[in-house]
Amino acid sequence: MNMLSSVAPWDLVAEGYSEVTMKVFQGYADEALAMTELDNQSHVLDIACGPGTLALSAARKCRSVSAIDFSSAMVDILEDTIRHHSIDNIEIFCGDAQQLPYQDNSFDAAFSMFGLMFFPNRMQGYREIYRTLKPGGKTVISSWAPTTQSPVMMTVFGALKAMNPDMPEPQTDIESLENPELFKAELRQAGFNNVDVLAVTKGVQVDSVEEFWDKMVKGSAPIVMMKNKLTDEVWQQKNRIALNYLHDTIGDLPTTLLADAWFGVGTK
Repeated sequence: MNMLSSVAPWDLVAEGYSEVTMKVFQGYADEALAMTELDNQSHVLDIACGPGTLALSAARKCRSVSAIDFSSAMVDILEDTIRHHSIDNIEIFCGDAQQLPYQDNSFDAAFSMFGLMFFPNRMQGYREIYRTLKPGGKTVISSWAPTTQSPVMMTVFGALKAMNPDMPEPQTDIESLENPELFKAELRQAGFNNVDVLAVTKGVQVDSVEEFWDKMVKGSAPIVMMKNKLTDEVWQQKNRIALNYLHDTIGDLPTTLLADAWFGVGTK
């Protein structure tokens, strides 16, 4: 099982994720919202909501947002944000999105931004979205394209490989949502109509190598887990190797490193 299918990595990275990764993901969330016709009467579902990247934006457009995540640390951060900004139209639930706690035909639109891609049972996730959407409701589900298509991911991978030379080269997993044809087939199998998988590219601004790497370390569950297994001395050694690699690789600054995603869309 993919380690990112379990709660622990997301609880571990929640604080850094909310600090830095939300900003990176905001462009994808805005793109997803723009693919649906939402208004001030819409009821929206955000699955694997994390610290609320999409939910907070949707709440400004819609009547209500139901947000669910299995990480209590992520949910706590979103709850704190809601209280701090006195937001009254987001309802949060901490639990398994493969068994949604919502009635049939409840939502006008449902989103999962880089979440359902990690579900142990993706088909159960799709079917729960389908069940809780109103007839005619639309879903937008995002997944990363293969690592080799995204300069930002290849740059981070290169830094990690410099730290750990035995790390294998990235391989496209055709049984995952990296495969757009499989993505389409699974959406259709779950019952969705008007299915399409669209390429969406957004960029990460790099003004400083040190700042960029710090953001990657704080916001990436696999990197945080690796760091926590090392002594401070060993981590500092490896961190210097990564920074040297990035200085040699990224080139002139400022620059923008792009990342490709697939957006699977369908209607009930």
